[in-house]
Amino acid sequence: MNGNSWFEVEDPEEYDEEPWAFGVGELAFLAALRARASDWRVPWASSQVGRPEDESSLLVHISLVDEARRLVLGEWAVHFYGTHVRAGKVRDQLFDLHESPEHGFFRASGTAEELAERCARWFESVLSRPVVRVEWPFRDGRHATHWEFADTGEVLATRGQIPVDGSSPTHRLPVRP
Repeated sequence: MNGNSWFEVEDPEEYDEEPWAFGVGELAFLAALRARASDWRVPWASSQVGRPEDESSLLVHISLVDEARRLVLGEWAVHFYGTHVRAGKVRDQLFDLHESPEHGFFRASGTAEELAERCARWFESVLSRPVVRVEWPFRDGRHATHWEFADTGEVLATRGQIPVDGSSPTHRLPVRP
C-alpha cells in the first residue's frame, strides 16, 4: 500500500452541516475496517466515510476513477447499521445500492469486527480487479469508449456510441493494474 490512508471521514461542515456523531459500534467497525485495509496490497482508490442523506447508517465507500479522463467509473458502498450491513455497487448519488448478486450485493449480520472483516475482504476484492479503457475511434474524429473490468469484461462506464457491428476496438489501455 502507498502512503494514502483508507476511509477518511468526510467533513460535513464543508457543506454547512453538523459534524457526524458516530456511535461506539460505528467507531469499532471503522477502526477494524481501517486496520484490515492497512494490510491491503492493492492500488489506492478514493474512499470516504460519512452518512447517507437520510442519516440511517454509517456509509463507507470507494470510487474507481480513470484519472487521465477524470471520470468516476463506479462506486461501491457499505451501509453499516450496528448489527448488520448492506453492501454493493452504488446505483445513484444517494448511495442506494444495486440489490443484485451480479453487482456484488450482499447482506450480513454479526459483530462490528466480523462485519468489518467481511466488508474489508469484499472491498479488497473489488480493488484487486484490473480495469481497462477500450476505445473505438471513428473516421470523423469522434470515438466511443467503455471501461471494463479486464478479468470479466463487465462494463463499468461508456461514452459515445459503441459499434454494434462487432468491430474490434483499436485500443485497450490499462487504467488500474
